[in-house]
Amino acid sequence: MKKVLTVVSVALVALLMSSCVESSKKYQALLAEKEALSVENQKMENEFNATMGILNEVENNLQAIRDAEGILLVKQEGSERDQLVSELLQIKEVMAVNHARLDSLNDVLAKSNRNNANLRAQVKKLQAQLAEKEEMIAGLQAQIVEKDGQIANLNTQVANLNTDLNNANSEIENLTNEKIAQANELNAVYYIGASKKELKEKGIMTNLKNVLKQNVPTEDFTKADMRDLTSITFNAKKVVVISSHPVDSYSLVPGVGEDGKKNVTLEITNPEAFWNVTKYLVAITK
Repeated sequence: MKKVLTVVSVALVALLMSSCVESSKKYQALLAEKEALSVENQKMENEFNATMGILNEVENNLQAIRDAEGILLVKQEGSERDQLVSELLQIKEVMAVNHARLDSLNDVLAKSNRNNANLRAQVKKLQAQLAEKEEMIAGLQAQIVEKDGQIANLNTQVANLNTDLNNANSEIENLTNEKIAQANELNAVYYIGASKKELKEKGIMTNLKNVLKQNVPTEDFTKADMRDLTSITFNAKKVVVISSHPVDSYSLVPGVGEDGKKNVTLEITNPEAFWNVTKYLVAITK
């Protein structure tokens, strides 16, 4: 019985001592510190996970840019300008997001009480890579702008050359037409075949010795080109040439037309000699 009482007494004393310890201020302070450390540890763990997430995201974005570099450079040499410009803008947007993420991460690391030397070094490394890619993108954009300027200059030069060429062609055409007109005028000849009465009425002749002396009524003549004119057929039984032409430069050949009526063809055997004295042929038809 004494042993039982002794055990109970010891248990009661232990219980009373334990209760006193738990209710002491020092014990409560230790519990609070433990809880605070647990919260701080969880916070630090969350921050670390968030930091690693940001770093991984930036790394992935940079790797995507690296993968695209070769394609961008190939396109830059090609003709897919609009698509290249669009992709460069998209990459710049991604890099702007990376900048913001790294800046935010720097702020977090600066405010943290932990030793973040390794993380800060990694952030600095990523920022350097990002700056390098930005320089590369800026270089590509500058080349596009430069090539656009070169193309614009070439287009201007081509337009100016086309204008000069058109002006030259117009001038050549005008000169050609003028030369053709002059040549045609120089080779223009006129002929008429009519009765003596009609020739007098038209003022082409007054008598056989006075033919085409002045004010020749050109509208009454048929105009032709001496280079093409080799013969003239008159619907008459007889033809007498009264204008001045060498007799050995032509011949008069009688014939019959499709209507069965007689005609006379004047065949020019020496055009240069025939038209040398006058370019007006006047013939009396009978």
